[in-house]
Parts: sequence; C-alpha cells; structure tokens
Amino acid sequence: MNRGDVVCYRDEQNDDFAGTEIKPFAIGADFPFASRSVPFRIGEFIAYYLIALPLVSLIYLAVGFSFRNAAAIRKLRRESKKGFFLYANHTHWLDAFLAPILCFPRKAHVLVSPDTVSIKGLGTVVRLLGAIPVPTEREAVKPFAAAIEARIAEGRPVMVFPEAHIWPYCAFVRDFKAGSFRYPVAANAPAVAVCVTYTRRRGLFSFIKTPKRRAFVSEPFYPDASLPAPLAKQKLRDEVYGWLKATAEKYSDYEYVKYVKAE
Repeated sequence: MNRGDVVCYRDEQNDDFAGTEIKPFAIGADFPFASRSVPFRIGEFIAYYLIALPLVSLIYLAVGFSFRNAAAIRKLRRESKKGFFLYANHTHWLDAFLAPILCFPRKAHVLVSPDTVSIKGLGTVVRLLGAIPVPTEREAVKPFAAAIEARIAEGRPVMVFPEAHIWPYCAFVRDFKAGSFRYPVAANAPAVAVCVTYTRRRGLFSFIKTPKRRAFVSEPFYPDASLPAPLAKQKLRDEVYGWLKATAEKYSDYEYVKYVKAE
C-alpha cells in the first residue's frame, strides 16, 4: 500500500488486507510440529542464524527500525531458562522477525497461518526459520499445543499475532479475542507485549515517505494462577490489549495508510 491510501474495513477481527492469494494446505495431525531430527536441527541453525538473522538485521537497520525497552526481554532471559510468549500488533511482513531480533541469541518461533507454510517449495524453509502453523483440523490441536509447550520448556520464545491478519501500516491496535492467550496460561509462562508504532520521519531523513518504525516492549504480564483457566486467559488478554492500545495511541502519530470503518 502507498502513502495516502484509504482502506475501508467492516470487521477488525476478520478483515484481511495482506493481499496474498495462497491456497493453504490442510494442517492436520500428521503435520510435523515436533520435527527435531539431526538434519532438521542442522538446517535450522544454518537457515536461522547464518542466513535469516544477518539479512533481516540489515533490513531493519536500513528501514530505521528501532526498539524501546528491549532490556525487559534481556532481563527475562537472564532470570529464567524457560521460554515466554510475545504478543504484537500485525502491520507488516517485517513483524515476523521481531522475536528473532529481540530474543537473540535464543531461537524464537512464530505462530503463523497455514498459508505461510503452503508456498510450494518454501514450506520447509519457513519451518526452519521457526514458523509453527495453526491447525486447520481438530485432531491436530493436541500435537500443536504439545509442540508449543515443548518449545517453551526448551527456553524458546514464541511470538503470537492476536490480531491474526496483516493490516499494512495500521497505526491503531485492533480488537482481538482471548483465544491465543490459552498458551501462556497452559504453560504458566509470562507474556510480553510488543507494539509497533509509526511516526513521520523528520530532519535529515524527512525525504523518505514511508514512516519510521519503533517497537515498544512491555514488562512481562503473568497468568493469574488463582483464576480458572478461562478467566485467567481473559484477564491476560485484557492486560496485553490495554497496554498495546495505549502505547499505539501515545506513540503512533502518522497514518501512512488510513483505515476507516465502513458505515
């Protein structure tokens, strides 16, 4: 999308403006969620640490992507060998690499839609980079959840985009459901919110029309163990959503693409 574009939307939770037309594979119980063979681990290390991370770091540097309070994640890594969850707004394909950059040197995973691993010839590569697709079939839910808990137990962070769909350059946080917060509740693991904000470039770089990106990191939010799981899930969602919404309202001041609700 380009500067000045106006996009009309009807449903914050279900409208999708990513512009991709990929026919997703069915993600069933036979999907290799827990593939940890020696060849896979070797390929994972090469693809993630030797190719993707250096390349993405250069891209982030080139577009002027900066971070605020990344120290909160470094502190979390020092205090526990266990993994944690990150919840971010979803406004650009670059968002998928927030966790790998923020959580380095730990390997991070990202929960993705099935179409992300459905690109012919690239599905395995995407998995090597840490993608875990959300199941499309009921019988896959248990191995999917088990794979997430295994990664957390290994000390690996898992990033979730609760808004689900990409809205390019959206300057506000959309409403989202509490469903994805069952993961930290089940694993009794902290959740960290990451809010990508957009501001107009000024000074020397004002000739660049695309907005400046900053990612603000929250302090950890912890599941309330005194509550039943459904209530703990909702409480955690409300805390993360409240922080994301307030942060976007405070620091995003440039609507490169304007989203307007249809009457």
